Amino acid sequence: MARLSITATAFFAVAFFLAAAGASATEARVPHHNNGANTAMYIFAQGRKVAAGTSVSVPQHKGVNTDAYILARKLAGTLTATQACDELEGNKKVCYTIAKLPGVATPRSLLETAIRVALGRARALKATFDAAKAAAKTGNPMASILGSCDKNYDDLVDALEEATRSLQKGGSNFNLVSKMSAASTYATDCDNWYSERSLTSPYEAVQRHTAQAVSVALGVAAKNKNL
Repeated sequence: MARLSITATAFFAVAFFLAAAGASATEARVPHHNNGANTAMYIFAQGRKVAAGTSVSVPQHKGVNTDAYILARKLAGTLTATQACDELEGNKKVCYTIAKLPGVATPRSLLETAIRVALGRARALKATFDAAKAAAKTGNPMASILGSCDKNYDDLVDALEEATRSLQKGGSNFNLVSKMSAASTYATDCDNWYSERSLTSPYEAVQRHTAQAVSVALGVAAKNKNL
């Protein structure tokens, strides 16, 4: 009887060991969350991207999107315009406003719309400074700054149009970000020239809104490599 007991004990010990080993192997192979839903860690463990349209469940904290959640949505190609705004370092309120415009649902449409908004305002400012320069009397100390701002917004229009063409033609993200970086500089130069003279531009509000739209477009382009 004692001999049988020892044999049975050994059998159950081996069975327990094998079961535990199997469970450990499973846990080490693919981390899961929420009743087996795949997390971003699981996606990376598999060494693959998720096909567009695939449903991916990832952990959230008190209803707020986590970095893991944003990353998984990017991999799945299901990041929304609002979530793209969440990633920006600045001008989030402006971004959320643009994200609410008709037809804006994805990071790409958000970028396209932000560029379009900035381009419309830049063209208006170009026309405004062009008219102001033409109306300035000879010898007017403001003629110089008006001429500089006129040229500056002409450059901004060109940069935004180039960025639009690059996006439409599927150019590289590096090229797109480079053009938007140049546009960002042009968008603030005129206001800086006024500030250097301790003056406030009469068009300061429109200039600021234009610069903010450009900043949003640059941020979205920089954060989303596959547009």
